[in-house]
Amino acid sequence: MPGRSRNQLTGGPVGLTVGGVATWAIEEWPLRDRGDELLAELYHVSEPWHREATPDDPRTPLAFEIAAIRHLPAPEDGVVFVARDAAGAIAGVATCSWELLSGLDHVLTVHVEVLPGRRRQGLGRLLLERSARVAEQRGLRVTTARTRDNVPSGAAFCGRFGAQAAFVGEENRLDLRGVDASLVDRWIAEGQARAPGYELVFVDGRTPPGLADRVAQVLNVMNTAPREDLDIGDVEVTAGLLRAYEDATTARGDGHWAYYAAERASGQFVGVTEVTIRPAMPDRVYVGNTGVDPAHRGQGLGKWLKATITRRLLDELPAVRWVITWNAGSNDAMLAINRQLGFRAVAIVTTWQIATDRLTACLAAGPAGGAG
Repeated sequence: MPGRSRNQLTGGPVGLTVGGVATWAIEEWPLRDRGDELLAELYHVSEPWHREATPDDPRTPLAFEIAAIRHLPAPEDGVVFVARDAAGAIAGVATCSWELLSGLDHVLTVHVEVLPGRRRQGLGRLLLERSARVAEQRGLRVTTARTRDNVPSGAAFCGRFGAQAAFVGEENRLDLRGVDASLVDRWIAEGQARAPGYELVFVDGRTPPGLADRVAQVLNVMNTAPREDLDIGDVEVTAGLLRAYEDATTARGDGHWAYYAAERASGQFVGVTEVTIRPAMPDRVYVGNTGVDPAHRGQGLGKWLKATITRRLLDELPAVRWVITWNAGSNDAMLAINRQLGFRAVAIVTTWQIATDRLTACLAAGPAGGAG
């Protein structure tokens, strides 16, 4: 195929079987530098995975997915392994990604997908082996993966190779068609009454330069969010890092709204909630960071922030139906606010974790419990 990488890794002749186990041609591609032709091929072949994991959701348009790859945030990078059969058709993919950020720069995140008709033939294992090799080569001591509860084969695959469930989260959604607008307005009024020493500051799009340091400071509040058993550390957000992620958001065509709770006396930002607005998916927005500095909790700032951005969505984006967020299952305070507002869990998302050297040893020991 024109433009295909020549970096092929294969344990035997393409499309043949050795000892009853299929062998595959495996291409390695830089995460950022895949051509549009390959990205389109991957997009179309991934339709079964989309139907399996999120059957009720529309697909993100191909043009947006290409834009997102072309404009990844500066600290993010990775490689992709594409497995093909004898006819050149894609049978499986492994995406390996990392973030060059203190607190995360020892972690490889792996996403292995094998087409339903190609499972139980050793391909998932082969892709995982290639991924573990990346972690070893880059000195990444922890390997992680995420699964959804409605695709139990993913959890079984992770468990088969010794990974442990380190973080159990929820995907929660608010249906704006049924939201209690009177509750929203009451929370706004209560916030103003309970916290007269604070005000909310709205930012649409890129953060003005004069606010960048204060925004970066309040985003570091997210280091207090539950991590459960994940082997990760604090991520220090700076004005420069904030700009890198905002550049990526703007370049891929997304919008961004944020409200900040500011202490009137000091001008310090002590709380935040934000959403990503995706014109390519006009019926939904995605919640980003939401948090309040521990020193300023107990005054209704969290409810005030959530209610105010919800009211703005109702008033200014009538096409939006779904507000989608992800929360740690152990984050009782945030979950309580979300439940009262009307968010409901639609999936359990588990992050699995294993030390890279342990994963490598498990793979070297040979098949365990199935071919993958």
